[in-house]
Amino acid sequence: MPDLEPSIAAWRKTMMAAPHVGPDTLDELETHLRETVEELVRSGVPETEAFERAVQRLGSPAAVTSEFQKLNAFTWLPATAVTAAGIAAALLLAGYLFSLFQTPARDILLAAHVLAITLGYGATLLLGVLGVCFVCQRCATDFSPRRVRSLSRVTSTYGQIAALLTALGMVLGMVWSHQHWGRYWGWDSREVGALSVVVWLLCFLCAHRSRRITARGALIASLLGSNLVLLAWFGPLFPWREGLHSYGMPIQATPLMLAALAMNLLFFLVGLAPAGWLRLRKA
Repeated sequence: MPDLEPSIAAWRKTMMAAPHVGPDTLDELETHLRETVEELVRSGVPETEAFERAVQRLGSPAAVTSEFQKLNAFTWLPATAVTAAGIAAALLLAGYLFSLFQTPARDILLAAHVLAITLGYGATLLLGVLGVCFVCQRCATDFSPRRVRSLSRVTSTYGQIAALLTALGMVLGMVWSHQHWGRYWGWDSREVGALSVVVWLLCFLCAHRSRRITARGALIASLLGSNLVLLAWFGPLFPWREGLHSYGMPIQATPLMLAALAMNLLFFLVGLAPAGWLRLRKA
């Protein structure tokens, strides 16, 4: 759209004067503006009118500034609640573990392994909780583009923390295993489970970084990550447990495990539905 470029250049100059709108943010806004214009043009609206409508939808510099101030002032309530709960649980777990494992030195190593792997798995599960909250709210109303971008940053941060801690826990477990059993890796179900979670998180982050997955896709995909962690941490539902990894789900808890897996899959499928489908159905 050659004729559109001068208009966009003038729009950028106007937007650059607004506070809280940096170069990266402006590039994101321009991408959204161009997509809106293209959508309107395809529907038969003249290019000039399409540009004017797109600018109106995006808002004036004052409106954009106000929106970014709101995003900086508070975050999505479920994200705040989940983060606070995660930090509190991490502090309590750290204090409890290191009060149990004080001597000898290898027990400190074991405590560090358990803490890191628990926090890594926990962060992945919390990401899944955010996915459930996202799906529930999206059934009634859609998120604004700016809010979606904010959630994209949240999911990326959780993914990075989870990947780092899970990988660290796996390495510490390998060192402890070598000291205690004389081998780094035994291909038992827990080790394979931890490796699977790390690989999944790395793929999740790569898709995030390359923008091959939208914020909506990332939050919905987090439900599959939760299922993988449930299987790696509390499963498998088979007697493959030995040695250090002799912990596992009692047979009485198997129905709860299956119910959790099924619920995550159900929310995953619901997340594929259009935004606001529940509201439209009620109407």
